[in-house]
Amino acid sequence: MNIKQKIGEVITRGLRALGINTPGLMDFFLFGPGQTTLAGQRINEGNALSITAVYQCVRVITDALGQLPLCIYKEIKEGSDKAEDHPLYRLFHTAPNPLMPISVFKKTLQGHLCLWGNAYAEVERNGRGQVTALWPLRPDHMRLQLFNRKIFYYYTTPDGQERQLRDVLHLRGLSSDGLVGYSPIAIHRQKMGLTNAALEYRAQFFTNNAQPGGALRTQKQLGDVAYKRLEKFWEEKHGGLSNAGRVAILEEGLEWQSIGMPAQDMQYLESIEYEKADIAGIYGVPPYKIGLLKPGTVSFASVEQQEQDWVGDCVIPYVVNWEEMLNMILLTPAEQKVYFSKFNMNALLRGDSESRARYYTAMFKIGVFSQNDILKLEDRNTIGPLGDRRFVDVNSIPIDMVDKVIEGKTQPADSIDVTPKPAQLTNGAAH
Repeated sequence: MNIKQKIGEVITRGLRALGINTPGLMDFFLFGPGQTTLAGQRINEGNALSITAVYQCVRVITDALGQLPLCIYKEIKEGSDKAEDHPLYRLFHTAPNPLMPISVFKKTLQGHLCLWGNAYAEVERNGRGQVTALWPLRPDHMRLQLFNRKIFYYYTTPDGQERQLRDVLHLRGLSSDGLVGYSPIAIHRQKMGLTNAALEYRAQFFTNNAQPGGALRTQKQLGDVAYKRLEKFWEEKHGGLSNAGRVAILEEGLEWQSIGMPAQDMQYLESIEYEKADIAGIYGVPPYKIGLLKPGTVSFASVEQQEQDWVGDCVIPYVVNWEEMLNMILLTPAEQKVYFSKFNMNALLRGDSESRARYYTAMFKIGVFSQNDILKLEDRNTIGPLGDRRFVDVNSIPIDMVDKVIEGKTQPADSIDVTPKPAQLTNGAAH
């Protein structure tokens, strides 16, 4: 550890001893704001998205969270039901504030969580304490202070003024203290810098006409003026891809000698896939999600299984984080006994139409789903109160008539087989 790092650690410990626990505080003293890495690149949360693999990983994660419906539910005797009369229902279903839809809000906060390891939104309430709006905040403008087991949030506005926030929704990633999340970019800054340096190197490589380098040789000694004139002439006539293939005219005994590797031996180009896969691993994103499809290793069956693994290993942990924090911050202790927020995972877990038809049929036959339940899951119109009846597979009679059938008061033949057929589920029109 160098002197700067030691000083930074001492200052950071001192500030945290006073209760200040700000995201990126240690990184600022140890690395500086986007400090130059060993590869000569300045990497921070603001410019990390310029790395293709980082952008792709953040995009697929934020898109996944953005498309998942979020709703507030109320526990009832039969289980739970949508709490359409709760103030949070409109915020979760339509828009958390007048400037953005709920999908944009979720993607914004999830993007901050992926880059900074923390995401913040100011909670706006009315006089009765009900949440009326949620406003996203930039993580790099937030300062936290821990005092007497309470967290105080201070936000720097665009005009440079700092104000204390009374109510904040704070999502945290991996953390050492459970209060502030680690920044994935800060932790993997060197890796990101290496990836960016490789990209810059490849760009320079092609700028020089895909030639790593070479020399013009002559037995004569050139003066300063002749040397500079020759260098300028050569760059103008043969530098860059636009001059590829041009015939070089050498005079005065000049000879060209290549001193770099030939293009077919440039193995560093093969590192592109490795770098992308490495960054995908940081975010828990399957390589195929960011375009890494090696021939012979991916099939429709394997991609379907990988899709389920991706949902379970990457998306669901974020979903649980969101749900727990929404319940803890937005609901009062009394409301938490009755209400809870929940994402609908069906948007990601739905299989193909044939698989869904088999699943619905099986659930219908044992009385788990009604016809209306299935229609709702397929985003179709319901068929009225009769569609709420549930059936069991005794020649498919209403479940409330099973006892009568067993007692012999009703014949199974009197019932009607209304088991939904796969074709009806996959191809039928909405009622």
